[in-house]
Amino acid sequence: MGSIVSSLSLSPDQNRWLSSSLQSSQLVYRQTLSTCYDSIFDISFSSTKNLILVSDDGRLRLFEIDLDQNKPLIELNSSIMKVLPYEQVQDILWSTILDRFLVLTSKRLATYDQENNLVDLDLQLEKGNPPLWKMACWSTHLLVNLSLGNTIRYYQLNSSSLTYLYSWTRTSLGYHMDDLLSNIVLSPQLTVAINVELTDRRHLIDLFALIGTNQLQHLRRIHSNQPCPLDVITSLRNYTWLCKSHWPSDDCLCLIESDGQVNRLQIEEQQGYILNLRLIKNRSYLVLVRTSSKLPKENNVKEMNTSDKDEDQQQKSRGRKQQNIGKLPPNLLLEIFRIPSEL
Repeated sequence: MGSIVSSLSLSPDQNRWLSSSLQSSQLVYRQTLSTCYDSIFDISFSSTKNLILVSDDGRLRLFEIDLDQNKPLIELNSSIMKVLPYEQVQDILWSTILDRFLVLTSKRLATYDQENNLVDLDLQLEKGNPPLWKMACWSTHLLVNLSLGNTIRYYQLNSSSLTYLYSWTRTSLGYHMDDLLSNIVLSPQLTVAINVELTDRRHLIDLFALIGTNQLQHLRRIHSNQPCPLDVITSLRNYTWLCKSHWPSDDCLCLIESDGQVNRLQIEEQQGYILNLRLIKNRSYLVLVRTSSKLPKENNVKEMNTSDKDEDQQQKSRGRKQQNIGKLPPNLLLEIFRIPSEL
């Protein structure tokens, strides 16, 4: 995968400070959302308003929040109609250049404004291209991931146009054709973090430096020692990253230090499975969408075989076998935490 380039390291005291700040976060707001397990959202970094755009059960919901005055969320669009009735929302990101949200579906990229208007942006894709999957954006830099890493396309974004610059395929980045590249995040230092599932089912995070208009230089490969693989969420500062566990059966937040070490975090009052998370207002607030309670644990294969045999005996009179997988939480919660020390 190329040479590993050393990066700036934080001191042990700085690392402990980052971890303790997150773990000391205090819940300041909670909002109930619809029953939906693919909620995607992002927060605006506008200088005038703090907006939250949520994909909630196929409907785009726009909220305004005044964190300084501790006022409740105000929903700006009250329509119950689905903005995208025949498309799945894949990703939502705030663009500081456009001062609008970017909404990525499997078929197109569009901007979204407070009047519920979606305006398509031309990605200059050829007919028959694979579906769009995820995107990453920082300032004028936009990366779009097609079909779990089939292609990663690089664009320059400005107030009046979207310019295609370059593309990388799995093989050009050093992967096998069956390796899956899912989440991608772009840091202010133009470091690209990519979640990868290898053909042997190992999950890891690769870091690349975006150099010029046509080069992704491999920096580091991060293997987690946690029982579950990690999904990268956002970059912090000085080459640190915030991640969450990949499987709901062992949900947690983790901080990846600048030296590649993975430290597990625990936030007070956080109980359910985290679907999405953002840091806002100079990283002094944490906003997340989670289930209202923990999801059922994944059963061990041996335990499933044993329970199946026991259940067979109990269900013979009924003539069929039933499997108890547990009750799923009834809805989702949007929560906001205040972080005591600025990250």
